Amino acid sequence: MTDKAISRRFFGAAAAGLAALGIPGATAKPAAPKVIPTGKPFILTTWDFGPGANAVGWPMLASGASAIDAVEAAINHVELLGDYWVGAGGVPNEVGETTLDAMMMWGPTHDLGAVGCLKRVKKAISVARAVMEKTQHSLIVGDDATRFAARMGFTETTLTSVVSQQAWDKWAAKGERTNAFDPEPIRTAEALARHDTVGSIALDAAGNLCVGCSTNGREFKIPGRVGDSPIAGAGAYVDQAVGGAVATGNGDVMMRFLPTYHAVELMLGGMAPQAAAEAAIKRIEDAGYSIGGGIAVIRRDGVHGGAKTTGWEDTQFSYSVQTATGNVKVPVS
Repeated sequence: MTDKAISRRFFGAAAAGLAALGIPGATAKPAAPKVIPTGKPFILTTWDFGPGANAVGWPMLASGASAIDAVEAAINHVELLGDYWVGAGGVPNEVGETTLDAMMMWGPTHDLGAVGCLKRVKKAISVARAVMEKTQHSLIVGDDATRFAARMGFTETTLTSVVSQQAWDKWAAKGERTNAFDPEPIRTAEALARHDTVGSIALDAAGNLCVGCSTNGREFKIPGRVGDSPIAGAGAYVDQAVGGAVATGNGDVMMRFLPTYHAVELMLGGMAPQAAAEAAIKRIEDAGYSIGGGIAVIRRDGVHGGAKTTGWEDTQFSYSVQTATGNVKVPVS
């Protein structure tokens, strides 16, 4: 008997044995993934940042630019707004320093670039893009991320603003330790302030998808902490054949469940975007976590959906989608 014949006989017997044990699908072939057609160009961006960010990225897509360029430009717009939760001037850590997390992922090659705990560089998403395009690495963190940024020509500057400095001064005067040492938010509502992340997903005229996200992370976090934003499948994820997803909220918990990867995989299996978003959030809540968190999902044909945790019942999470027919803001209930 040949080696191939032995192999066929062995694996055939193994499959039969699994079937005899009653293991579902032991002898069945895996279902073919649903073929999703390519839609027309779009850009999706989360939170109230959405309309303004899309207004920056959409004209680029409409003129034939790459989804990479559109996502970078849209997120740069938010990073430079001076918002307390994203980009320069944002939330300080436990010692009063602002640090940034960001990630970009390119659909056609699954290439990824990310930075964590980046210091003294404003355009974190642009540094993440440099990691993706100019190196074989996927994630660079801390002071070494800053050194890499300087090596790539980015300018170092303070990320502290009057607002962030005053916030830290007020908190430090209380003499409290960071709430990062509190018990896990399991079946007890978390006591965190709002924690936003800007996420963007674009499809260009060539049919290529790109996702990106950027954040300052958690207020008064322990120095060195990196959240979910630069982690593939946590803060954002894309599959060229399917679509993409971006997340926001308590990154320390969100990253434990890879909700954006989960949602995209559910769409690959044929689930609608809205149902996929809800299922990804439900998995976190079913594990007992009481946190603030949300996800926005869009298929490559332009169908989209979003969901948020019950911990954000009073939080106005939304995302905006712009196409040739307009820029629509979608509240997530």
